[in-house]
Amino acid sequence: MKKIKLFIALLSLFTVIITAQQKKYISYEVKHGETLKSIADDYNISTKDLSNLNPSVSRRPVMGTIIIVPNKNYGNPVSTTVINEGNKQVANSSDLYVVQPKETLYGISKKFDISIEELQAANPQLVDGLKIGMGLKIPKQGNLETASFDNYKMHTVVKDDTVYNLTKRYNISEADLYALNPVLKNGLKLGMELKIKPIETNKAAVENTKITSDEKIFGNGNSIIFEENLNFKKEIQLAIILPYQLNKLNDSLIDQSFAKNNLLNIAMDFHLGAKMAIDSLEEKGLKINVKYFDSENSEQKLQLLASRNQNFNSADLIIGPLFFDNADWLSTRVKTTVVAPLYSKKQDAVNRDNLIKTAPSALLNQQKLLAYLKANYNGENVVVVNDGLAETQSQLWQIVNSINKFEGINTVAVIKPEKGYINRSVFISKINSAAKNWVIILSDDNVTTSATINSLKSISNDVEIDLFALNKGKNFDTIDNTLLGKFNFTFPTSEFIDTDAAGVNEFYNAFKKKNNAFPSKYALRGFDVTYDALIRFASNGDFEDALISGQSIRVLSVFDYKKNTIGNLENNGLFLIRYNEDLTFTIVE
Repeated sequence: MKKIKLFIALLSLFTVIITAQQKKYISYEVKHGETLKSIADDYNISTKDLSNLNPSVSRRPVMGTIIIVPNKNYGNPVSTTVINEGNKQVANSSDLYVVQPKETLYGISKKFDISIEELQAANPQLVDGLKIGMGLKIPKQGNLETASFDNYKMHTVVKDDTVYNLTKRYNISEADLYALNPVLKNGLKLGMELKIKPIETNKAAVENTKITSDEKIFGNGNSIIFEENLNFKKEIQLAIILPYQLNKLNDSLIDQSFAKNNLLNIAMDFHLGAKMAIDSLEEKGLKINVKYFDSENSEQKLQLLASRNQNFNSADLIIGPLFFDNADWLSTRVKTTVVAPLYSKKQDAVNRDNLIKTAPSALLNQQKLLAYLKANYNGENVVVVNDGLAETQSQLWQIVNSINKFEGINTVAVIKPEKGYINRSVFISKINSAAKNWVIILSDDNVTTSATINSLKSISNDVEIDLFALNKGKNFDTIDNTLLGKFNFTFPTSEFIDTDAAGVNEFYNAFKKKNNAFPSKYALRGFDVTYDALIRFASNGDFEDALISGQSIRVLSVFDYKKNTIGNLENNGLFLIRYNEDLTFTIVE
């Protein structure tokens, strides 16, 4: 037991280490208009060195791309450093805020909801200017800490946001928005953090993070909702296997594969989400004995763990390894149920009695969209746009043949690029101005997607159009959300966050309070997969019966397990999401 506690303590320490100032390299989110050269200049390294750290990143990365950069504060721990500012010395302490690259007085003042004048008054050294690594005292407002964003629903300004759209999306008045955010008098700026409205939360619920299926029920009204029927006498033996890569903690250099995949951060984010789920369920009264194992993202290490650890066979559940291939391999070596956390294109070909695929098959997206179109078809003119690539042709004709069987349909128009681009006049000739048009994009290609949207934009004032796709991939990242709303863009997805759900806001605030940051996609996935698997296992009766007993919707994901044609369990849970013209979202089913 002591060894287990020591290992968990090591993981906790590791979590601190990767976020502390001692880390030689840190992650950095690319801002609008930045290039590798401009970022390299800011960090005083050559563009070539920065490119070597990020081999998969172009010289003009897309805004929001996460890259690896040197930590300018490496070797200067916050708790002990004395920072020199001219002839002044400011002793650092845990109460000081360390200035990060690219930060401004304006940004820091807004982060802590104080004025620039209050910040300057508390930090006389600012007379010489703001410098990276400077330790700042953050003044308090009355008896409350000024970093009180936890009490508000927040919004980060992104491309295409306007004050008008924000008021419509969140159903608030412009006067209220300006009252909560006086900074708006200087205009809306990319990346700005805005208060939207106070969050009415139950403090105990926030502390316990009890996200249950009935807190966030929406979707297909025909679905049976999973009901908790917990056995509190049952002690769950849980093993979590992730690529923590503890063997790299003392390495002075980050190898290229780490820089490319950022795997360490993914593993730790998933770990934090899983830990949040375990803590929440223990607060609920469940007994969970968890052991963590480091796969090091190495097949050899995983084989060694499997051969040496009887813990795997004595465990009730194994969550991980992170990647499907490894989870599949492990499921053939143990009798314990293995929960595969992430999606893989290879998973459709794999069926094992003790392997739970928590991510739905991509084929389900196609079935979900076709079922919706069939149920709602009422004489619409259907146009399918495809990229012409060999690997998408089978899917194209499957979908076209299915639509051609709709009752009352005449024909389906198919448009493909010619000589690398889509001819706008050909596209427009397929649109029926006298009827509603359904345009379906079957492509992940940026050029095909942009050409389709541009063609639709040119006729959008004269023609009624609904836009569909099998997913909202990266090819839609550069598309104006206003246009997607105008075209009622509809797509299936296995992951969706309803920011208006009380349980979601409580989770976000509780996670931030515990980890000093909002959860990433992988932290949310870690929470959802762990919480759902454990709470079903803790139910009275058989685990398999609990899995197929109904749909549950967590923070990010929906779980709706069904048996496939050969009797193995698969998650069939999908949302169907529609953009609205006022930039809100509707869960169609």
